[in-house]
Amino acid sequence: MVKYLAVCFSVLALTCGTAYAAEDNAVVKSDACLKEVGFYTGWGTANVGHSDDNEVVRRYDNIYLGGRFGFNLKKALNWKIPGMFLFMVEPFAEPVIKPSSNYEAGCAFGLKYAYPLTSKLYPYIEGGTGSIYISERTMRQGSHANFVDQGGAGIYYFIKDNIALNAGYRYRHISNLGFKRPNGGIETNSVTAGVSLFY
Repeated sequence: MVKYLAVCFSVLALTCGTAYAAEDNAVVKSDACLKEVGFYTGWGTANVGHSDDNEVVRRYDNIYLGGRFGFNLKKALNWKIPGMFLFMVEPFAEPVIKPSSNYEAGCAFGLKYAYPLTSKLYPYIEGGTGSIYISERTMRQGSHANFVDQGGAGIYYFIKDNIALNAGYRYRHISNLGFKRPNGGIETNSVTAGVSLFY
């Protein structure tokens, strides 16, 4: 995940270095403490081992259903940078559809930076950690209570000054930090989409 986030930061730095930042719209410029409230959904898939015959790969597939609350770190740190720098809180409760019908629930915390390519297009990078409960017991994870680390990139498209659609890619790692064996981890590749209201 560290390598993936390094690549994302490098791409964003090159973009920032070769393009002049567009002017932020009035809502993005505002000093509101709570900047973003939104909802996201999506789909993720991971390999969690083989079936009993050791030939068929078992999948862990989930559907994302979560909320987004973004808090203005530019204001808190008094930083004068273009775009948005947010502390994110993302509670979620999601169905798992493979290897069997189950669920996962938890809350993730992280950072997100969105850069204004134009007044409507804001590519972003994000990363964070949190806790997650998975009702499924897989061949990779010996416990239901786990931790989740995630990172990704995507883009906001503002359809109004204070409303944006977003789409992105997210890499997610689930493990229990070695508290219980096995602890092989579940690495999920995901696509997400959502809508957010900005203040």
